[in-house]
Amino acid sequence: MYQDFLSLNYKKVSHKITRFISEQVELRKKNGIVIGLSGGLDSSVCLVLATKAIKKDRIMALIMPEGGVTPKKDTDNARYLANELKVNYNEIHFESAKTNLLSHLPKNKISAGNISARLRMTLLYHYAGISDLLVLGTSDKSELMIGYFTKFGDGGADLLPIAGLYKSQVKLLGKELGLPNRIIKQPSSPRLWKGHLAEKQLGLSYSELDIILQYYLNNDLGSCDQSKKKIKLVVDMIRKSQHKREPIPICNPL
Repeated sequence: MYQDFLSLNYKKVSHKITRFISEQVELRKKNGIVIGLSGGLDSSVCLVLATKAIKKDRIMALIMPEGGVTPKKDTDNARYLANELKVNYNEIHFESAKTNLLSHLPKNKISAGNISARLRMTLLYHYAGISDLLVLGTSDKSELMIGYFTKFGDGGADLLPIAGLYKSQVKLLGKELGLPNRIIKQPSSPRLWKGHLAEKQLGLSYSELDIILQYYLNNDLGSCDQSKKKIKLVVDMIRKSQHKREPIPICNPL
C-alpha cells in the first residue's frame, strides 16, 4: 500500500497543480501570487509550480528569516531558487518586531514560535493587499491532517496547491521538478525556535507518518505495521487538531 500511494505520475501531478494555480488566479481576478519562501522543500516546490502556472512578473516571493533561529543555509537556498527562477523577492527580517512584542508578553516557547508564523502571515497579506495578490500557502497533506501548522499563521492562505500530497509525495514531486538535493533532503522545520526540527518534535519520521495517515484514511489501521505507540500518537494529533481544519463556529441567535 505504501508504494502504491507513492507511485504517482508526477508529471501529471505537476500539470494538474499548475493548472489549479493559474485557474485560481484568473477566477479571483488577481494580479498574481505572493509566497513565503523558506528554502525548504514545500515552499520550493510551490514556487517552481507557480512559475509554470503564471508569468514570473506576477509572482512575489518573501524570504523571512528570523535572526538567531533561521539557519543560513535556509536563506541561501531561498535566495538561490528565487534567482535561479528569476522571480522577484524581498527579504524581510522581523526579529526586532517580535522581540519588542514579546518584551510585553508572558513567556512561552511554543506561543512565541507561533508569533513568528503569524508575523510571516501578516507580511504576506500586507504584500497581497497592496498588490492585489493571492497568498499561496505551502502546507502539505501530512501537516494539514495532523494539524502541524500554526492556526492563522502558516495555515493562513488563499490557496493550497500541494495540500493533496503527503510530504513523501512532495519529495518525489520535487525530484520530478529538478530541485537540488540539498533542498529535497533538507530536514523539515517550521523554524519557530533555534534547532527546531519537525520530525524531532513530532516523534516520528514523515515516511512513518505518511504510512499511518494512508491507513487511517483507508479506515484500516489494524493492518498498519507501524508500532501501536506511533499509530496512537498520529491519531491523537488528528483528533486534537480538528478545530484547525474546521470553519469557525458561528452562533445564529435568530
